[in-house]
Amino acid sequence: MARDRKSPLKADLPLSDIREEGMVHVVTVRSPSCRGRITAVEVPRLPRGYRALGAGDIPGENQLPILGTEIPILARDRVSYVGEPILLVAGPDPDVLERIRQEVRVVVLEEEPILEWESFSPEQVLLERNAILGDPDKAFETAAEVLEARFRTESQEHLYPEPQGAFAAFEYDKLVVRCATQWPFHVRACVRSVLGVKPQEVVVRPTPLGVPMEGRLWYPSVLACHAALAAVLCGKPARILLSRDEDFRYTPKKARSLVALKAGVDSQGTLSVLDAKVVLNTGAYAPLASELLEQACLHAAGSLAVPNLRVRGYAVRTHTPPLGAFSGMGAAHTLFAVEAFANRIARDRQEDPLEWRNRHILRKGSVLITGEPLRDRTSFDAIGQRLKAASDFRRKYGSNELIRKRRSTSRSEEAPRGIGIAFGYQANGASLTSLSSESFTVEATLNKDLSLSISTSAIAGDEGIRAIWRSTAAGILGIPLGRIAVSEVDTGDVPDSGPSVLSRNVAVVNKLIERCCVTIRSRRFRSPLPISARSVHRPRNPLRWEKESVKGYPFESISCGGAVVELEMDPWNKEPRILGTWLCVDGGRIASERFARSTLSASTLAALGQCFRERLPIEAGAVSVDGYREYGLLSLAEAPTIEIEFLPWEETDPIKGIGELPFLCVPAAFAAAAEQASDLAIDRIPFIGEEFVTGELG
Repeated sequence: MARDRKSPLKADLPLSDIREEGMVHVVTVRSPSCRGRITAVEVPRLPRGYRALGAGDIPGENQLPILGTEIPILARDRVSYVGEPILLVAGPDPDVLERIRQEVRVVVLEEEPILEWESFSPEQVLLERNAILGDPDKAFETAAEVLEARFRTESQEHLYPEPQGAFAAFEYDKLVVRCATQWPFHVRACVRSVLGVKPQEVVVRPTPLGVPMEGRLWYPSVLACHAALAAVLCGKPARILLSRDEDFRYTPKKARSLVALKAGVDSQGTLSVLDAKVVLNTGAYAPLASELLEQACLHAAGSLAVPNLRVRGYAVRTHTPPLGAFSGMGAAHTLFAVEAFANRIARDRQEDPLEWRNRHILRKGSVLITGEPLRDRTSFDAIGQRLKAASDFRRKYGSNELIRKRRSTSRSEEAPRGIGIAFGYQANGASLTSLSSESFTVEATLNKDLSLSISTSAIAGDEGIRAIWRSTAAGILGIPLGRIAVSEVDTGDVPDSGPSVLSRNVAVVNKLIERCCVTIRSRRFRSPLPISARSVHRPRNPLRWEKESVKGYPFESISCGGAVVELEMDPWNKEPRILGTWLCVDGGRIASERFARSTLSASTLAALGQCFRERLPIEAGAVSVDGYREYGLLSLAEAPTIEIEFLPWEETDPIKGIGELPFLCVPAAFAAAAEQASDLAIDRIPFIGEEFVTGELG
């Protein structure tokens, strides 16, 4: 590899601000078709200093491995979605590059794309998961009543403050790669594989991540490979930075889901059996399909304890841009469905939804779908009581129900109101089946000046995570917070701590920091400074999926939460207006209440926006050309009052992850409130009121 001495760039520098002398920009030529065989790629004569790079120029592997699936770095013979990268063009002037990109002609012999996914063919199934608890068939036979419903969630966009991209340049004999990623060592492994070099020859230094919403787990590795190819083959620093429109149209989105539920209840309305069929549309190449489907299936019963449960899950491919992870990582799909279904069952039986839930709530000792009893104490009872008091839920719910039943079928000028409640739990340190044989490490060093250095590749999306790490170390070693530093991530200097996903930063990394500090404390007065300690995490009792069952324990711990949403709905256009949102959380010990409230408030607003504002239609397998300009966000003027309450904790309680709880609770609470206000069946997120108006007028 070439050598080029450079001074290190600042770690907090956004990608768009990274520029170096002689740097080439990189643009992508993409597939114009959903599916077909590439018959020709015609490139115009390039000016001096410009170069086109295709799959044939890749010196190593042209595949990016991601948790059990593979994705081409550049399409060679076939394309599987509109916008799939085929060719890179690198050069010094972005305007010239754009002109060249427009002149490149890609010829594809088109084939009929597969876009249907709710009724899928066996050939589309990438992965299937089945599990049975108890005897569902017998329970349905003896049930007094059987109820059914289908719920859908649509694709949504992560919409980061800065579009995705990557930068690569030589620093002495190493290639340094910069990108915003949740998994630096995955970036390194992919770049190394594509270039055909040793791991030590590639160094990854992440740029600021922000709130990832699980969308920067694997895709930054693709762009890092593109930038690295250009840097190596052009012999110059290279940067690829997608335009906002390009990012919106072609990067991964939230997977679409269909959850079909069938429940059996006895004459007293007690839930005795639940059957769940989960279908995830994971688009082309199905990235993260295994982890998404696994989490969706494991959360199929939501906050309910069901003695007889059957779950059938399918991850299916379609010829659309890759669809994958979003906040809630698979669990959000099924929690929305089962929690909304629970509210509907209670309402149809004319029961208070809180009282109905209290008879079915998940408690310590309840048997999970894996057949193992839940080890954690749950707090749904206490959460429900606090939410009821804070929101005046019982009075408002009863009043709204009376009004709903008396409501005339004719239109009224008065906006009807609704209120809904839902619960959920966030799995901390959930086992990633594809990584069950891997081990991950954190190191800590007590220096001679009695300061502490923590070394990890885990990416803290905000200062709140670092505050948790420092608080843990300070409590064990008695060191002031200001004397504790978390090293900047550099894969050449820090150990591999694994991906920052599924609350691993709290459940796994924080525990490793705790172990390191306990080791240092035990040696502190017996060994000279500096003292270093290393702690390694290996999954205990990892999940094992069999033909009709799953074995193992699915997480390290859980955080419980509940949400109440109150809204009113315009009687003419069915447009909801959020009046208030209440959140109650049991997240163990809260290291920084200020950071915790800030995180939960931001997540709650994002979750509300996903309920009825953020609409991402995918037509003919592609995101609309005007998709970015038409994508709605919840405005500040629409933001409701959000009241957040934490259950009391002890100083000895563990710290748990809480940031995903709003995405797991709020959508079902919104759906219940919207159903009460509109007297409609709200079975899809995002809710689009105009469709119901069109149906009424049609």
